[in-house]
Amino acid sequence: MATISIGGLATGLDTNAIMSQLVALERRRAVDLLRVEQSTAESRQTALAAFSGKLATVLSAVDKLRDPTSAVARTATTSDADVLGASAGTGAQNGSTEITVHQLARASIATSATAKSSASATVAASAGTFSFQVGDGDVQSISIDATTTLEGLAGAINGLGAGASATVVNLGTGASPDYRLRVASSETGSSNAITIVDDDTDLGVAVTQTALDASFSVRGFATPFTRESNVVNDVIPGVTLSLRDAGGPATVVVSTDADAVHKSVESVVNAFNDLVAFVNQQSQVTQDTGSDDRDVIAGPLAFDGTVRGILQSLRTSLTGALGEDETSGDFSLLAEVGVTSTRDGTLTLDRSKLEAALASDEAGVSELFGGAASGGVFDRVHDYLTSLNQAGGILEVRTRSAAAAVDDLQDRIDAGERQVAAFEQNLRETFTNLELLVSRLQSQSSFLLSALGGSTR
Repeated sequence: MATISIGGLATGLDTNAIMSQLVALERRRAVDLLRVEQSTAESRQTALAAFSGKLATVLSAVDKLRDPTSAVARTATTSDADVLGASAGTGAQNGSTEITVHQLARASIATSATAKSSASATVAASAGTFSFQVGDGDVQSISIDATTTLEGLAGAINGLGAGASATVVNLGTGASPDYRLRVASSETGSSNAITIVDDDTDLGVAVTQTALDASFSVRGFATPFTRESNVVNDVIPGVTLSLRDAGGPATVVVSTDADAVHKSVESVVNAFNDLVAFVNQQSQVTQDTGSDDRDVIAGPLAFDGTVRGILQSLRTSLTGALGEDETSGDFSLLAEVGVTSTRDGTLTLDRSKLEAALASDEAGVSELFGGAASGGVFDRVHDYLTSLNQAGGILEVRTRSAAAAVDDLQDRIDAGERQVAAFEQNLRETFTNLELLVSRLQSQSSFLLSALGGSTR
């Protein structure tokens, strides 16, 4: 129900201004202070989300070094890049292999013998069939007639998805065109040979290039290897060979990629240092010396013991030593391979020390990072970080608590808004009643004065 506001007409008071001030005071008590508290809680919630994201970055960097077979990266080079290329991946081991390429794998190609004046020229005088087979696959048939064009036949072949592609090629010039059909197997190797089964066109399509397997020799084996592809990944463990030309012998050398290892370890160091910098920045406590109140301003994580505890535990996981039963190599600390703590709580990486460790005991470095059996340093870090966000984990509980605090404050603010609205309504009714009472008293006073003849003596 709407309330009529008289606004001090009877009392002469500015009741609207009085009510506004009283409502403002009530709002400050019931709502505004809670909004300040909510803003602080939301800042804390945002900071915790960012903290969690930076922990995820550390975890991602750590996980790249946990697998002993890939923690120490390899690189592969060849003595003759014109004959073959090589790339090293998971499982590659240091060593050299001599390879001679005898023959490259190639696709099967069939072409037309009869020239056409354009791609839209017809290829048959009457109804018939053009059929072909790729390897031992099904025979693929296309119905043709007097309206079938060269480009139409090529499109029909491509539409089959039968392991062969067709194109129309102009062997001539614009002034003297010579359009031909070219059909090629999609894959190389003898098992992908094209066979023309039926050709009722006037093109005279025939195989002009037979399919071949790649052939190459590896020193130490008397019998040459054959593969259907020029990309070979099952001869040298963890190494992919790209055969490029007949020739050789070419030597493939697999060695430790110190640059890649350094980059991976550096990623862990940088991710951790970024985390430390973030926590320090969000935990600053400053005083506003420019104001009379000299207010103290605290960052959203300034007094968060959970965050500090996680950061300290993570630092311990990274810098702590492995037990004697956890490693059989020369190293049990990251500090021994160049990763050390500084006085400000960050980590630093000594590249020369890391490279020296790789040169002296590469297997030991790999085992330090990610132990094959009992686990390495980065396995330990991985286990700790993944536990934080599991149900009931420290960070999961803290994050959930922060979200609940924000929601609770919003509920209290909503209740405060209702309280302020009720307070204002009550004020307006009170002041309205006051104005009505004063108005009645003034009317009675005027009546008495009139009854007494207007005399006040």
